[in-house]
Order: sequence, then structure tokens, then C-alpha cells
Amino acid sequence: MSIQVEKSDYDPTLGFQYYLYFKPHMEESGADVRQRIPIEVAVSLSESGEIADCSFELPKPLRNDRSMSFLSRQVGVNYIAPRIFIDFPGQSGDAVIKAAANLDLDLSGRIMGMELLWTPQG
Repeated sequence: MSIQVEKSDYDPTLGFQYYLYFKPHMEESGADVRQRIPIEVAVSLSESGEIADCSFELPKPLRNDRSMSFLSRQVGVNYIAPRIFIDFPGQSGDAVIKAAANLDLDLSGRIMGMELLWTPQG
């Protein structure tokens, strides 16, 4: 399975918003989310603003098989403790940025998706 990415249009007050779906057949961001955990993500973006790859440190409480069950089934995801590395085949990055993100967890504590927010600096 491959990770689905939804990208919003640019908003001058918010910047860009991306949502990465790790749970298969997830209909919309926010559906069935029981907990959000803030993280910082390093993201490589293409010239058109598509995500080429990203990396983040997995918070300690989520470093287990149950929490990573959806992530571990995805193509292009590697876990080298304590970091998750996600690669999107066919994309090449032109710029690397740091962005605020939230990991969305379901009732069982599984990571379902990630909301990523980036506001370009002037």
C-alpha cells in the first residue's frame, strides 16, 4: 500500500496544509481521531510543493508495534529508532523545510495519519 497525500491550496494566513493517510481506506482527515500528538517534521518538497520525503522522531509512547501497525504496512516507510523515514517514489526534493505536524491516533492508539502545516517565510 502507498501513503495517500492530500494537499490544500495555499492560504495566505495558514500557508500549506498536507494530510498523510497511513490507515488504508481512510475517508477524510480527522475521522475517528481520538488523540493528536504534536511533532516537528523535516520535509523535502519538490518545486511544485509535492512531498518527496519526510522524517520525524517518533514520540516514546508510540514506539511499539501496535502504534505503528498502519505505518509498517506502507511502501517507502522505514523505522530506524527513534526516527520514521517516509519516501515517496517518483518525487525529487528541491527544498528541505521544518514544519509543525500532528500525528492522529485512533481509539486503539494506532497512528492513522499526519497533518502537516507549513507557512513559507516571506
